[in-house]
Amino acid sequence: MAASTAHSITLQGSASIIHEYLKYSINSIIFQRGIYPSSDFLPEDYNGVPVMVTRDKRIKTYLDNVLSKVHDLIMKRMITMISMCIVTVETSEIVERWDFNITPQYDDNAGEGKENATTSSKSLPKIQKEIRDIMRQILASISYLPCLEDRCIFDIKLHTKGDVFQEIPGMEEFHEEAIGSLEITDAQTVELQQFSTGLDKVETKVVYRTFDP
Repeated sequence: MAASTAHSITLQGSASIIHEYLKYSINSIIFQRGIYPSSDFLPEDYNGVPVMVTRDKRIKTYLDNVLSKVHDLIMKRMITMISMCIVTVETSEIVERWDFNITPQYDDNAGEGKENATTSSKSLPKIQKEIRDIMRQILASISYLPCLEDRCIFDIKLHTKGDVFQEIPGMEEFHEEAIGSLEITDAQTVELQQFSTGLDKVETKVVYRTFDP
């Protein structure tokens, strides 16, 4: 992963760090929530945290395709949030949503000023520690999230700004009809910790439907 120069995080490195965080977070979520059989996953180590990663080629291809576009959008400063929606197969209702907000956050000591900053002096070990803390929170979310009674799938929505179809080649394939509103009725929200590369801040939260006892 091209995450840094000798003593700084580059914009390319920041995008790569977020790309990996999203990859392992989404894999962990779909495993924990039982979206697919546990036999479809294999263990991996991510920043010292054991996680489960899908070996299903169709899912891997889908995630690689989406996250490569996210990487490009971060480089262009054209993405604001990624929403991973868990949707019932029968009714297409969103019962759970994981939001990953991405906000430019320039290091005061970086580049030639905030507007043109392209590097951050924040240390990679500090960033990795912040990510480890969030990954542990994601893994612990199974303790409070309600069981998914219905068969579900997941979908990823990209929240962008500007003319992404002109700026990012291949974005046309993501110009699909949305699954209606992303709002969830009778929802609870849990905000997880955040991490920053010095160039981008990522805030993670889960919004889930509560069920009457």
